[in-house]
Amino acid sequence: MTTAPRGLAGPAAALGPARPEADRFAEILRPRVMGPRLADALGGRVRTCHVLDAKYEPGVRATVLYEHDGAWVRGDLVAEGDVGVGRALVVAPGLRISVFPEDPDLPRLPRVMDPAHLGPALADALRGTALPDAPHGVRCRTAPIRYRPGRRVTLRVDLVGAAGAAGAYVAKVYHDARKAAAVVAEAPALAEHAGTCDVLRIPATVAHLPADGVVVQAAVAGRPLEALLGRSLATPGGVAAATEATVRTARALADLHRMPPDTGRARSADAEVERFAHRALGVAGADPRTGAALVRLADRLRTAREQVPGAVPGTVHGDFKPSQVLLGRRHVLLMDLDHLAVADQAMDVGTFLASLRQLPLRSSGADPCRLGEVLPVLRAAFLASYLEARGCEVSPARIGWQEAVALERKALRAWARAPGSPVALVLAGEAEACLDGLTETP
Repeated sequence: MTTAPRGLAGPAAALGPARPEADRFAEILRPRVMGPRLADALGGRVRTCHVLDAKYEPGVRATVLYEHDGAWVRGDLVAEGDVGVGRALVVAPGLRISVFPEDPDLPRLPRVMDPAHLGPALADALRGTALPDAPHGVRCRTAPIRYRPGRRVTLRVDLVGAAGAAGAYVAKVYHDARKAAAVVAEAPALAEHAGTCDVLRIPATVAHLPADGVVVQAAVAGRPLEALLGRSLATPGGVAAATEATVRTARALADLHRMPPDTGRARSADAEVERFAHRALGVAGADPRTGAALVRLADRLRTAREQVPGAVPGTVHGDFKPSQVLLGRRHVLLMDLDHLAVADQAMDVGTFLASLRQLPLRSSGADPCRLGEVLPVLRAAFLASYLEARGCEVSPARIGWQEAVALERKALRAWARAPGSPVALVLAGEAEACLDGLTETP
């Protein structure tokens, strides 16, 4: 995934005449326009150029991730008048680019991606525990799985010794070494508690490379819940399998929520709603119609918060959605505990239900009539199973409010990825429907 730059583009020439930030961001989301510019700056010719991800917060950040000719390329819009770009590689319309594994917010990443560094460092960390007999000559192979520019990289790591394979692992490289340390500190208690649960399991954290901000887990096998749910919309026999998987997932979440709060991190939905209002005002400056809908939704969330029962605080995953779940034969494995916190436990339930509402937007070509039949079944199965496993300690009305919160979060993220897309308005409408349906009072 690496392409070596062949030259530098001058920042002043690349910036060009002053233009609105929103127009410049719309331009960098056009692969047919940006592909030739990236090729001119990096050398070679355009074979493929796709936008993999983007994040736009007006006046704050404007970042895009391309897959360009087999390489990941991060681009950041340079603020007009910014003289601090130095000798950075900049292309029109003022986009500073970095070719993976170079990332201005992850300065340790090139070293971590070097097998000559990662292999010995990981073998030393594992020796005597997960890799008791590993020779000093262990070799290392890495393959990127997921890249969040400026935040985190997830890698598949295979260690190979003289006698063959020595182990398969998943390594996460964090932009903040303190975040990595917090995840590691919480891991032993979480794994111990999960080991006593009926359904839930958490992959073991086996190593920590503090100088690199790297946390390593054992690789695990399982069926991704997200893929299974997607297939349920297209195959005749898929609904029963998806329903059974959803029930198991709900019970696994109940297992997590019964765990003691072994984290010092806290998360407030009230504070998040206030951030929504601020971000929605920023959206309104670039997209008045969508921004107005998001501002109105944030106001309704504030009002509805006072009309539903109070929170049941406890351990929460913080980002509980189908993509975080692997289904094993007997257990459900929960991935990515980076957002683990003590918070309102209805948050996890609402986030999962919001993800089910979002499923039609991710399933292009699915039959709308079939979607109308399947999704209510999955939602009802998940909610009923969770409430039964928890003894109905969590109010359905509180869950409905948290589902609306999650939908605004998703709407803001959808707009940040693609400001011209109608998805944000669709999700905001779903959130409004959630709030319309709240009938329970304290």
